[in-house]
Amino acid sequence: MLESQNPEIDLTQLLEKIGLEIKLQQKGAQGRQEGVLPEDLAINDPYSWGQLSATLNIAEQNVNAGAEVTTMLHYRGIVRKFARLLGKITIFLGRVITIPQRNFNSSILHSQRITLDGIRDMNRNTAILDRRMRQLEEQLKHKSALIDYLKTGLVTQERRVSILLEELRRQVTVGEGKEAFAASLAVPDILDPLYLAFENQFRGTREEIRERLLEYVPLIRAAGAGTGDREILDIGCGRGEWLEILRDEGLTASGLDLNHVLVQECHEKGFEVVEKDALSHLRSLADNSLGAITAFHVIEHLDFDERIALFDESVRVLKPGGVAFFETPNPRNLLVGGCNFWADPTHLRPLYPETQQFLMEYRGFCKVDLLFLHPHEGEQRLPEEEAPQLASRLNEVLSCARDYTVVGYKV
Repeated sequence: MLESQNPEIDLTQLLEKIGLEIKLQQKGAQGRQEGVLPEDLAINDPYSWGQLSATLNIAEQNVNAGAEVTTMLHYRGIVRKFARLLGKITIFLGRVITIPQRNFNSSILHSQRITLDGIRDMNRNTAILDRRMRQLEEQLKHKSALIDYLKTGLVTQERRVSILLEELRRQVTVGEGKEAFAASLAVPDILDPLYLAFENQFRGTREEIRERLLEYVPLIRAAGAGTGDREILDIGCGRGEWLEILRDEGLTASGLDLNHVLVQECHEKGFEVVEKDALSHLRSLADNSLGAITAFHVIEHLDFDERIALFDESVRVLKPGGVAFFETPNPRNLLVGGCNFWADPTHLRPLYPETQQFLMEYRGFCKVDLLFLHPHEGEQRLPEEEAPQLASRLNEVLSCARDYTVVGYKV
Protein backbone atom coordinates (compact mmCIF):
# COMPACT_ATOMS: atom_id res chain seq x y z
CA MET A 1 0.00 0.00 0.00
CA LEU A 2 1.43 3.46 -0.89
CA GLU A 3 1.42 6.16 1.70
CA SER A 4 2.10 9.85 1.20
CA GLN A 5 4.74 9.93 4.01
CA ASN A 6 6.75 7.14 2.47
CA PRO A 7 9.74 8.70 0.69
CA GLU A 8 10.41 5.48 -1.21
CA ILE A 9 8.40 4.80 -4.36
CA ASP A 10 7.47 1.26 -5.29
CA LEU A 11 7.24 1.52 -9.10
CA THR A 12 5.74 -1.96 -9.49
CA GLN A 13 3.01 -1.21 -7.00
CA LEU A 14 2.31 2.14 -8.71
CA LEU A 15 1.88 0.51 -12.13
CA GLU A 16 -0.41 -2.10 -10.64
CA LYS A 17 -2.51 0.68 -9.14
CA ILE A 18 -2.71 2.43 -12.52
CA GLY A 19 -3.69 -0.78 -14.28
CA LEU A 20 -6.40 -1.48 -11.70
CA GLU A 21 -7.88 1.98 -12.20
CA ILE A 22 -7.92 1.51 -16.00
CA LYS A 23 -9.80 -1.76 -15.63
CA LEU A 24 -12.34 -0.11 -13.34
CA GLN A 25 -12.95 2.63 -15.91
CA GLN A 26 -13.36 0.07 -18.72
CA LYS A 27 -15.93 -1.85 -16.69
CA GLY A 28 -17.79 1.35 -15.97
CA ALA A 29 -17.89 2.24 -19.66
CA GLN A 30 -19.15 -1.22 -20.52
CA GLY A 31 -21.86 -0.95 -17.89
CA ARG A 32 -23.00 2.38 -19.27
CA GLN A 33 -23.07 0.91 -22.78
CA GLU A 34 -25.28 -1.98 -21.68
CA GLY A 35 -27.75 0.38 -20.08
CA VAL A 36 -28.36 2.78 -22.96
CA LEU A 37 -31.22 0.86 -24.56
CA PRO A 38 -34.52 1.91 -23.04
CA GLU A 39 -37.42 -0.51 -23.35
CA ASP A 40 -39.40 1.83 -25.54
CA LEU A 41 -36.64 1.77 -28.19
CA ALA A 42 -37.13 -1.97 -28.62
CA ILE A 43 -40.76 -1.43 -29.65
CA ASN A 44 -41.33 -0.85 -33.36
CA ASP A 45 -37.57 -0.31 -33.76
CA PRO A 46 -36.16 -3.24 -35.75
CA TYR A 47 -32.71 -1.69 -36.03
CA SER A 48 -32.48 -0.43 -32.36
CA TRP A 49 -31.45 3.02 -33.48
CA GLY A 50 -31.07 4.28 -29.90
CA GLN A 51 -28.67 1.52 -28.92
CA LEU A 52 -26.63 1.89 -32.11
CA SER A 53 -26.36 5.65 -31.68
CA ALA A 54 -25.42 5.40 -27.98
CA THR A 55 -22.79 2.78 -28.76
CA LEU A 56 -21.22 5.05 -31.35
CA ASN A 57 -21.25 7.94 -28.86
CA ILE A 58 -19.32 5.86 -26.31
CA ALA A 59 -16.87 4.76 -29.00
CA GLU A 60 -16.29 8.37 -30.01
CA GLN A 61 -15.64 9.36 -26.40
CA ASN A 62 -13.00 6.67 -26.10
CA VAL A 63 -11.39 6.93 -29.52
CA ASN A 64 -8.32 8.58 -27.96
CA ALA A 65 -8.10 6.18 -25.04
CA GLY A 66 -4.47 5.80 -23.98
CA ALA A 67 -3.50 9.15 -25.48
CA GLU A 68 -4.74 11.38 -22.60
CA VAL A 69 -3.82 11.67 -18.93
CA THR A 70 -6.65 10.23 -16.88
CA THR A 71 -8.02 11.64 -13.63
CA MET A 72 -7.40 8.41 -11.78
CA LEU A 73 -4.37 9.68 -9.81
CA HIS A 74 -5.29 10.70 -6.26
CA TYR A 75 -1.90 10.53 -4.69
CA ARG A 76 -0.16 13.14 -2.61
CA GLY A 77 3.25 14.65 -2.46
CA ILE A 78 6.13 13.26 -4.41
CA VAL A 79 4.18 10.14 -5.35
CA ARG A 80 1.62 12.30 -7.08
CA LYS A 81 4.31 14.23 -8.94
CA PHE A 82 6.10 11.08 -9.97
CA ALA A 83 2.89 9.43 -11.07
CA ARG A 84 2.01 12.44 -13.17
CA LEU A 85 5.47 12.50 -14.69
CA LEU A 86 5.31 8.81 -15.41
CA GLY A 87 1.83 9.19 -16.84
CA LYS A 88 2.89 12.02 -19.12
CA ILE A 89 5.86 10.01 -20.36
CA THR A 90 3.64 6.98 -20.96
CA ILE A 91 1.00 9.08 -22.70
CA PHE A 92 3.60 10.78 -24.90
CA LEU A 93 4.96 7.42 -25.99
CA GLY A 94 1.43 6.10 -26.42
CA ARG A 95 0.47 8.98 -28.65
CA VAL A 96 3.44 8.37 -30.91
CA ILE A 97 2.73 4.65 -31.09
CA THR A 98 -1.08 4.81 -31.47
CA ILE A 99 -1.43 7.62 -34.04
CA PRO A 100 -2.31 5.21 -36.94
CA GLN A 101 -4.68 3.26 -34.71
CA ARG A 102 -6.47 6.41 -33.56
CA ASN A 103 -6.79 7.64 -37.14
CA PHE A 104 -8.19 4.28 -38.14
CA ASN A 105 -10.65 4.35 -35.20
CA SER A 106 -11.84 7.83 -36.17
CA SER A 107 -12.37 6.81 -39.81
CA ILE A 108 -14.31 3.70 -38.83
CA LEU A 109 -16.49 5.63 -36.41
CA HIS A 110 -17.21 8.29 -39.01
CA SER A 111 -18.15 5.64 -41.57
CA GLN A 112 -20.38 3.87 -39.04
CA ARG A 113 -22.14 7.14 -38.23
CA ILE A 114 -22.83 7.81 -41.92
CA THR A 115 -24.04 4.24 -42.42
CA LEU A 116 -26.32 4.44 -39.39
CA ASP A 117 -27.88 7.69 -40.57
CA GLY A 118 -28.33 6.30 -44.08
CA ILE A 119 -29.99 3.10 -42.90
CA ARG A 120 -32.25 5.06 -40.58
CA ASP A 121 -33.35 7.34 -43.44
CA MET A 122 -33.87 4.36 -45.71
CA ASN A 123 -35.98 2.62 -43.08
CA ARG A 124 -38.07 5.77 -42.66
CA ASN A 125 -38.60 6.06 -46.43
CA THR A 126 -39.47 2.37 -46.64
CA ALA A 127 -42.12 2.82 -43.98
CA ILE A 128 -43.59 5.72 -45.96
CA LEU A 129 -43.61 3.65 -49.15
CA ASP A 130 -45.23 0.70 -47.38
CA ARG A 131 -47.97 2.95 -46.08
CA ARG A 132 -48.50 4.39 -49.57
CA MET A 133 -48.60 0.91 -51.09
CA ARG A 134 -51.27 -0.17 -48.61
CA GLN A 135 -53.31 2.88 -49.55
CA LEU A 136 -52.95 2.10 -53.26
CA GLU A 137 -53.94 -1.53 -52.67
CA GLU A 138 -57.10 -0.39 -50.90
CA GLN A 139 -57.90 1.97 -53.77
CA LEU A 140 -57.26 -0.82 -56.29
CA LYS A 141 -59.61 -3.18 -54.44
CA HIS A 142 -62.29 -0.51 -54.48
CA LYS A 143 -61.83 0.17 -58.21
CA SER A 144 -61.78 -3.56 -58.99
CA ALA A 145 -65.07 -4.02 -57.17
CA LEU A 146 -66.50 -1.05 -59.11
CA ILE A 147 -65.34 -2.53 -62.43
CA ASP A 148 -66.95 -5.89 -61.58
CA TYR A 149 -70.17 -4.07 -60.74
CA LEU A 150 -70.11 -2.14 -64.02
CA LYS A 151 -69.35 -5.29 -66.03
CA THR A 152 -72.30 -7.06 -64.45
CA GLY A 153 -74.54 -4.08 -65.13
CA LEU A 154 -73.36 -3.87 -68.75
CA VAL A 155 -74.09 -7.55 -69.41
CA THR A 156 -77.53 -7.13 -67.85
CA GLN A 157 -78.31 -4.09 -70.01
CA GLU A 158 -77.09 -5.84 -73.16
CA ARG A 159 -79.36 -8.75 -72.42
CA ARG A 160 -82.32 -6.45 -71.87
CA VAL A 161 -81.67 -4.68 -75.18
CA SER A 162 -81.42 -8.04 -76.95
CA ILE A 163 -84.71 -9.21 -75.49
CA LEU A 164 -86.38 -5.91 -76.42
CA LEU A 165 -85.17 -6.09 -80.02
CA GLU A 166 -86.29 -9.71 -80.35
CA GLU A 167 -89.72 -8.78 -79.07
CA LEU A 168 -89.99 -5.81 -81.46
CA ARG A 169 -89.02 -7.98 -84.42
CA ARG A 170 -91.60 -10.53 -83.43
CA GLN A 171 -94.36 -7.90 -83.26
CA VAL A 172 -93.50 -6.23 -86.55
CA THR A 173 -95.69 -7.67 -89.27
CA VAL A 174 -94.14 -8.00 -92.69
CA GLY A 175 -95.74 -5.58 -95.11
CA GLU A 176 -95.04 -2.57 -97.29
CA GLY A 177 -92.16 -0.65 -95.82
CA LYS A 178 -91.98 -2.98 -92.86
CA GLU A 179 -89.18 -5.28 -94.06
CA ALA A 180 -86.55 -2.56 -93.91
CA PHE A 181 -87.75 -1.59 -90.45
CA ALA A 182 -87.57 -5.21 -89.26
CA ALA A 183 -84.06 -5.54 -90.67
CA SER A 184 -83.01 -2.41 -88.78
CA LEU A 185 -84.02 -4.15 -85.57
CA ALA A 186 -81.53 -6.97 -86.13
CA VAL A 187 -80.15 -8.11 -82.81
CA PRO A 188 -76.46 -7.18 -82.47
CA ASP A 189 -74.11 -9.95 -81.46
CA ILE A 190 -73.39 -8.88 -77.90
CA LEU A 191 -70.92 -11.77 -77.50
CA ASP A 192 -68.40 -10.40 -80.02
CA PRO A 193 -66.35 -8.53 -77.34
CA LEU A 194 -66.48 -11.64 -75.17
CA TYR A 195 -65.03 -13.86 -77.87
CA LEU A 196 -62.31 -11.30 -78.63
CA ALA A 197 -61.30 -11.33 -74.97
CA PHE A 198 -61.31 -15.14 -75.10
CA GLU A 199 -59.03 -15.15 -78.17
CA ASN A 200 -56.60 -12.75 -76.52
CA GLN A 201 -56.50 -14.91 -73.40
CA PHE A 202 -56.19 -18.40 -74.88
CA ARG A 203 -54.95 -18.26 -78.47
CA GLY A 204 -51.63 -16.53 -77.83
CA THR A 205 -49.98 -13.21 -78.55
CA ARG A 206 -49.80 -11.67 -82.00
CA GLU A 207 -46.06 -12.41 -82.09
CA GLU A 208 -46.64 -16.11 -81.35
CA ILE A 209 -49.34 -16.44 -84.01
CA ARG A 210 -47.22 -14.61 -86.59
CA GLU A 211 -44.32 -16.98 -85.91
CA ARG A 212 -46.54 -19.99 -86.57
CA LEU A 213 -48.08 -18.59 -89.74
CA LEU A 214 -44.82 -17.62 -91.43
CA GLU A 215 -44.27 -21.20 -92.57
CA TYR A 216 -47.26 -20.91 -94.92
CA VAL A 217 -45.68 -18.15 -97.02
CA PRO A 218 -43.74 -20.61 -99.25
CA LEU A 219 -47.01 -22.45 -100.05
CA ILE A 220 -48.60 -19.20 -101.18
CA ARG A 221 -45.62 -18.20 -103.30
CA ALA A 222 -45.35 -21.66 -104.87
CA ALA A 223 -48.99 -21.39 -105.99
CA GLY A 224 -48.37 -17.96 -107.51
CA ALA A 225 -51.07 -16.42 -105.31
CA GLY A 226 -51.11 -12.90 -103.95
CA THR A 227 -50.85 -11.01 -107.23
CA GLY A 228 -53.43 -8.52 -108.49
CA ASP A 229 -55.41 -11.15 -110.44
CA ARG A 230 -54.81 -14.00 -107.97
CA GLU A 231 -55.92 -12.48 -104.69
CA ILE A 232 -55.79 -14.36 -101.39
CA LEU A 233 -58.93 -14.65 -99.23
CA ASP A 234 -58.47 -15.35 -95.52
CA ILE A 235 -61.65 -16.79 -93.99
CA GLY A 236 -62.05 -16.05 -90.28
CA CYS A 237 -59.19 -13.55 -90.33
CA GLY A 238 -59.59 -12.72 -86.62
CA ARG A 239 -57.08 -10.16 -85.39
CA GLY A 240 -55.40 -10.03 -88.81
CA GLU A 241 -52.03 -11.65 -88.09
CA TRP A 242 -52.02 -13.55 -91.42
CA LEU A 243 -53.16 -10.48 -93.36
CA GLU A 244 -50.35 -8.54 -91.74
CA ILE A 245 -47.78 -11.13 -92.85
CA LEU A 246 -49.12 -11.11 -96.40
CA ARG A 247 -48.96 -7.33 -96.53
CA ASP A 248 -45.38 -7.40 -95.25
CA GLU A 249 -44.58 -9.91 -98.00
CA GLY A 250 -46.07 -7.61 -100.64
CA LEU A 251 -48.96 -9.97 -101.42
CA THR A 252 -52.54 -8.94 -102.18
CA ALA A 253 -55.10 -10.29 -99.72
CA SER A 254 -58.44 -9.60 -98.09
CA GLY A 255 -60.31 -11.19 -95.22
CA LEU A 256 -63.70 -11.82 -93.72
CA ASP A 257 -65.00 -12.50 -90.25
CA LEU A 258 -68.33 -12.62 -88.46
CA ASN A 259 -67.06 -10.86 -85.33
CA HIS A 260 -67.89 -7.16 -85.58
CA VAL A 261 -65.22 -6.13 -83.06
CA LEU A 262 -62.50 -8.08 -84.90
CA VAL A 263 -63.54 -6.60 -88.23
CA GLN A 264 -63.30 -3.10 -86.80
CA GLU A 265 -59.86 -3.89 -85.40
CA CYS A 266 -58.69 -5.06 -88.83
CA HIS A 267 -60.09 -1.92 -90.45
CA GLU A 268 -58.10 0.19 -88.00
CA LYS A 269 -54.96 -1.63 -89.15
CA GLY A 270 -55.77 -0.81 -92.78
CA PHE A 271 -56.82 -4.32 -93.90
CA GLU A 272 -59.58 -5.00 -96.42
CA VAL A 273 -62.02 -7.10 -94.39
CA VAL A 274 -65.78 -7.68 -94.73
CA GLU A 275 -68.17 -8.71 -91.98
CA LYS A 276 -69.85 -11.72 -93.55
CA ASP A 277 -70.07 -15.48 -93.22
CA ALA A 278 -67.82 -17.58 -95.44
CA LEU A 279 -70.45 -19.35 -97.55
CA SER A 280 -72.42 -16.19 -98.38
CA HIS A 281 -69.25 -14.38 -99.40
CA LEU A 282 -67.90 -17.23 -101.50
CA ARG A 283 -71.24 -17.63 -103.28
CA SER A 284 -71.10 -13.95 -104.22
CA LEU A 285 -67.78 -14.43 -106.02
CA ALA A 286 -67.32 -15.40 -109.65
CA ASP A 287 -65.82 -18.69 -110.78
CA ASN A 288 -62.02 -18.83 -111.01
CA SER A 289 -61.56 -15.51 -109.21
CA LEU A 290 -59.10 -16.24 -106.36
CA GLY A 291 -55.52 -17.45 -106.18
CA ALA A 292 -55.71 -18.89 -102.66
CA ILE A 293 -58.13 -19.49 -99.81
CA THR A 294 -56.88 -19.82 -96.24
CA ALA A 295 -58.70 -20.54 -93.01
CA PHE A 296 -56.99 -21.03 -89.66
CA HIS A 297 -59.00 -22.78 -86.96
CA VAL A 298 -62.32 -22.30 -88.73
CA ILE A 299 -63.59 -25.66 -89.94
CA GLU A 300 -63.89 -27.08 -86.41
CA HIS A 301 -66.64 -24.47 -85.87
CA LEU A 302 -68.69 -25.81 -88.81
CA ASP A 303 -71.02 -28.77 -89.00
CA PHE A 304 -70.62 -31.43 -91.67
CA ASP A 305 -72.92 -29.87 -94.29
CA GLU A 306 -71.28 -26.46 -93.93
CA ARG A 307 -67.79 -27.94 -94.34
CA ILE A 308 -68.84 -29.77 -97.52
CA ALA A 309 -70.34 -26.56 -98.87
CA LEU A 310 -67.15 -24.66 -97.95
CA PHE A 311 -65.01 -27.16 -99.86
CA ASP A 312 -67.36 -27.01 -102.89
CA GLU A 313 -67.38 -23.21 -103.08
CA SER A 314 -63.60 -23.04 -102.56
CA VAL A 315 -63.00 -25.32 -105.56
CA ARG A 316 -65.38 -23.23 -107.68
CA VAL A 317 -63.85 -19.79 -106.99
CA LEU A 318 -60.18 -20.84 -107.15
CA LYS A 319 -58.23 -20.27 -110.32
CA PRO A 320 -56.45 -23.27 -111.85
CA GLY A 321 -53.32 -23.90 -109.84
CA GLY A 322 -54.86 -22.15 -106.84
CA VAL A 323 -54.43 -23.54 -103.34
CA ALA A 324 -56.71 -23.83 -100.32
CA PHE A 325 -55.57 -24.86 -96.86
CA PHE A 326 -57.44 -25.22 -93.62
CA GLU A 327 -55.66 -25.48 -90.27
CA THR A 328 -57.38 -27.14 -87.31
CA PRO A 329 -56.42 -28.77 -83.96
CA ASN A 330 -54.93 -32.24 -84.25
CA PRO A 331 -56.95 -34.90 -82.35
CA ARG A 332 -54.05 -37.36 -82.64
CA ASN A 333 -52.45 -35.36 -79.86
CA LEU A 334 -54.36 -36.70 -76.87
CA LEU A 335 -53.87 -33.53 -74.83
CA VAL A 336 -55.38 -31.51 -77.68
CA GLY A 337 -58.17 -33.89 -78.64
CA GLY A 338 -59.15 -34.83 -75.11
CA CYS A 339 -58.65 -31.51 -73.32
CA ASN A 340 -57.37 -28.35 -75.00
CA PHE A 341 -59.77 -28.54 -77.94
CA TRP A 342 -62.73 -28.10 -75.63
CA ALA A 343 -61.42 -24.87 -74.12
CA ASP A 344 -63.20 -22.98 -76.92
CA PRO A 345 -66.96 -23.25 -76.25
CA THR A 346 -67.72 -22.61 -79.95
CA HIS A 347 -65.86 -25.72 -81.16
CA LEU A 348 -68.17 -28.48 -82.37
CA ARG A 349 -65.95 -31.57 -82.52
CA PRO A 350 -62.35 -32.58 -83.31
CA LEU A 351 -61.80 -33.45 -86.96
CA TYR A 352 -59.89 -36.58 -87.93
CA PRO A 353 -57.09 -35.62 -90.38
CA GLU A 354 -57.54 -38.35 -93.01
CA THR A 355 -61.29 -37.73 -93.08
CA GLN A 356 -60.79 -34.08 -94.04
CA GLN A 357 -58.23 -35.14 -96.63
CA PHE A 358 -60.74 -37.59 -98.13
CA LEU A 359 -63.55 -35.01 -98.17
CA MET A 360 -61.47 -32.40 -99.99
CA GLU A 361 -60.36 -34.94 -102.59
CA TYR A 362 -63.93 -36.20 -103.02
CA ARG A 363 -65.25 -32.65 -103.55
CA GLY A 364 -62.83 -31.79 -106.35
CA PHE A 365 -59.40 -30.88 -104.95
CA CYS A 366 -56.32 -32.68 -106.21
CA LYS A 367 -52.98 -33.47 -104.61
CA VAL A 368 -54.39 -33.04 -101.11
CA ASP A 369 -51.67 -33.16 -98.44
CA LEU A 370 -51.64 -33.19 -94.65
CA LEU A 371 -49.15 -31.02 -92.77
CA PHE A 372 -48.67 -31.74 -89.07
CA LEU A 373 -47.45 -28.69 -87.19
CA HIS A 374 -46.43 -27.23 -83.84
CA PRO A 375 -45.31 -30.22 -81.75
CA HIS A 376 -44.31 -29.80 -78.13
CA GLU A 377 -40.61 -29.07 -77.76
CA GLY A 378 -37.94 -29.13 -75.05
CA GLU A 379 -39.06 -29.63 -71.45
CA GLN A 380 -42.65 -30.26 -72.56
CA ARG A 381 -41.59 -33.65 -73.89
CA LEU A 382 -40.94 -36.66 -71.67
CA PRO A 383 -37.23 -37.47 -71.25
CA GLU A 384 -36.22 -40.62 -73.10
CA GLU A 385 -33.02 -41.52 -71.22
CA GLU A 386 -34.34 -44.00 -68.64
CA ALA A 387 -37.16 -45.67 -70.58
CA PRO A 388 -36.65 -44.70 -74.22
CA GLN A 389 -39.30 -46.95 -75.77
CA LEU A 390 -42.06 -46.00 -73.33
CA ALA A 391 -41.19 -42.30 -73.36
CA SER A 392 -40.98 -42.26 -77.16
CA ARG A 393 -44.38 -43.88 -77.48
CA LEU A 394 -45.97 -41.48 -75.00
CA ASN A 395 -44.40 -38.51 -76.78
CA GLU A 396 -46.01 -39.71 -80.01
CA VAL A 397 -49.48 -39.28 -78.53
CA LEU A 398 -48.92 -36.52 -75.94
CA SER A 399 -46.31 -34.25 -77.51
CA CYS A 400 -46.88 -34.70 -81.24
CA ALA A 401 -48.21 -31.98 -83.56
CA ARG A 402 -50.88 -29.84 -81.91
CA ASP A 403 -52.32 -28.70 -85.27
CA TYR A 404 -52.58 -30.04 -88.79
CA THR A 405 -53.39 -28.41 -92.11
CA VAL A 406 -55.16 -30.04 -95.03
CA VAL A 407 -53.83 -28.54 -98.27
CA GLY A 408 -55.59 -28.95 -101.62
CA TYR A 409 -54.94 -27.64 -105.12
CA LYS A 410 -57.19 -26.98 -108.08
CA VAL A 411 -56.17 -28.31 -111.48
